[in-house]
Amino acid sequence: MRPIIASAALTALSMPALAQIDGDAQRPYEGFRIVQVVVQDQDQLDAVLDEADMLWSHGVGVGPIELVVDDASLEALRDMGLAPLTLVEDLQGIIDAERAEIERRNIQLDLTWFENYHPYDQIHAYHNELVNDFPNLASVSTIGQSIEGRDIIATEITGPGDASGRPVVFFNGCQHAREWISPATVTYVADRLCNLYGTDARVTQLLDKVVVKIVPIVNPDGYVYTWTNNRFWRKNRRDNGNGTRGVDLNRNWDINFGGAGASNDPNSDIYHGPFAFSEPETVTVRDYVLADENMVAHVDFHSYSQLILYPWGYADIRVPEPDYSFFVAFSQLLSDTIRSVHGEFYTPQQGIDLYPASGVAPDWTYSQGLKSWTIELRPNSANPGFDLPPGEILPTGEENFEGVLEILDRFKDPVLLSFPDGRIDTAFDLEPTAIRVQADSLTDDVESLNVRVRPDVSGGFITLPMSDMGGGLYHVYVPALSCGRSFEFFVEGETTGGAALRLPAVGDLGVSVISQEITLEDDAETDLGWTVGAQGDTASSGVWNRMNPQGTAAQPEDDNSSAGVNCWVTDGASGGGLGARDVDGGATTLTSPAFDASVSGDWLFADAFLSYARWYSNDQGASPNSDNMPVLVSNDGGNSWIELEDVTENANAWVEKTFRVADFVAPSADMRLRVVARDDDPGSIVEAAIDDIRVLIRGCAFHPSDLNRDGTTDASDFFAYLDLFAAGDSGADLDINGTIDASDFFAFLDLFADA
Repeated sequence: MRPIIASAALTALSMPALAQIDGDAQRPYEGFRIVQVVVQDQDQLDAVLDEADMLWSHGVGVGPIELVVDDASLEALRDMGLAPLTLVEDLQGIIDAERAEIERRNIQLDLTWFENYHPYDQIHAYHNELVNDFPNLASVSTIGQSIEGRDIIATEITGPGDASGRPVVFFNGCQHAREWISPATVTYVADRLCNLYGTDARVTQLLDKVVVKIVPIVNPDGYVYTWTNNRFWRKNRRDNGNGTRGVDLNRNWDINFGGAGASNDPNSDIYHGPFAFSEPETVTVRDYVLADENMVAHVDFHSYSQLILYPWGYADIRVPEPDYSFFVAFSQLLSDTIRSVHGEFYTPQQGIDLYPASGVAPDWTYSQGLKSWTIELRPNSANPGFDLPPGEILPTGEENFEGVLEILDRFKDPVLLSFPDGRIDTAFDLEPTAIRVQADSLTDDVESLNVRVRPDVSGGFITLPMSDMGGGLYHVYVPALSCGRSFEFFVEGETTGGAALRLPAVGDLGVSVISQEITLEDDAETDLGWTVGAQGDTASSGVWNRMNPQGTAAQPEDDNSSAGVNCWVTDGASGGGLGARDVDGGATTLTSPAFDASVSGDWLFADAFLSYARWYSNDQGASPNSDNMPVLVSNDGGNSWIELEDVTENANAWVEKTFRVADFVAPSADMRLRVVARDDDPGSIVEAAIDDIRVLIRGCAFHPSDLNRDGTTDASDFFAYLDLFAAGDSGADLDINGTIDASDFFAFLDLFADA
């Protein structure tokens, strides 16, 4: 699917432009509505765009798109054999209702500032009030002017003291004029940071270590125009000299300028301008970024769709490692954090997976060495789209403020430390444990990095210096321990400037030493006896099958396995369009053959774990995020079922999950797994897949003092330890400090007595 979208965006440069609705008319959207059509191929896409009055969707591509049309255009779409789905019947009525609600709220005395929308002058005044109220925290400066001469301001917020070496995180709003929730949200962020400093421990700690810079309105002329003339104006207000106005500021940055997802037609909503950085607004923000060598991260707030997009947006290529893995993991963390506030799901994905967009700000700031994102705010669908009700300003700000805190927390230190392989919580019997840390220099470099380890038999930590492997990767091995043992650790270090580094920021990480046996491994390369279908299934398409999937914007191109190509997938063919072969008409059920998750008596102690990789997508179509995928387990051959998870997460990627079986059912020799992909809403696009099902037995067959591994701790084990101790063997160094002494001997006695 992705190459089709890219092709569509490229041909947008030559196709007839969408007409600009007259913003000088008294009621410019009288007689217009928003519709969705599902475009099947490139020729049909060109014809649809030629007929539509305005593009409502963010991007252009084969599949579902939203358009603004009048009655004549609506009939023309029907004449093409399409079936337009009306999302908003009376667009002007929506505008009128929004304006009436704003006016009603203006005279309601019990509302806070963030329960209504505000014009340009009031937003700037609010930022200046924050400076007046919090002069030790905030400052406002004018960093440039728009093409019509309006000020572009920036608010800087940080704790008292010398901030010259603090990392800087930059947020901006309102590149696109009609996206009113964007400046409202970044202003809410500024408000909360100022008002919570000194009373909220986390905010106080963060602002004492980081500088926040906010440009609330990048596009002041366009924003003013949305209040006075045309509510849904997108661009700035440049006079293009041919009877059209406006450049899409978020296509004007010098990163693949003029490429896919931008237009050279001045009449288009995605017109990129005559050359990169042709607009004073983008030049102003560009120079503001380049002037600050401590700037390390950037978020460009837009609406709508509830997305967290990371580079690249202009082409289907991954950013280099370790950045790609960082973006995937951290964007998921942002999504989880935002959802924890009000339950709203923001889909994390690479920008190109939404649609191609060349010349966009976050791609450019990433090219300058910053970590960068686009966050698309509420709502998640075209209705209400850009005219989000004012009652949703506050919850949108609240959920994204928590995301902002996660970003500040991640970038508050001069060097960013992370575990590239994920956090370690298990080690394996008699095997050294590799600990790897990625150290990304933000405003300083690593001088030293160590792992501090405390084994279970010792009261103190030992220091293991980490080796620099190049590329910011550091690595060390914790010496081997026997099954049943454990240790705690944390990473500490220092920058060349003397700043302390620590991962995690507080506390220690616990690691248990285990043995592991894989008793089932099903990579779907052969059918081990799965069953497709169950009572109550009504799906008319997208039924489960085992195959090499064909990638679309909603389903995987490859299976999850490192070897092989097959997985279980809902149909799996790409079809003629995005929704051509997705799940339709109800449920389709996939049930595994029986498998054994019981634990044999050979184990001293053990637990059974069930793991699998799953793919789920339900964030596209006319009714995104309206369905779910239950995953169930049975321990009686399928007579009864217990839910493992109810998948609603639109990762649009393979996600590996592991569950302790006993947390749900008693492990047995007659277990089954069931996955139910369902489409209960006709406008929803559902694609799912599952691969690499495993049963893992984790535990210990022997006590750590059972040195001869005969299942009994007795005198022979005691004398075996004495032999190791006398020989100076590393196996006698139980506290792993490099010295074999009395503390090790007494540690063995404690283990021996505990057996």
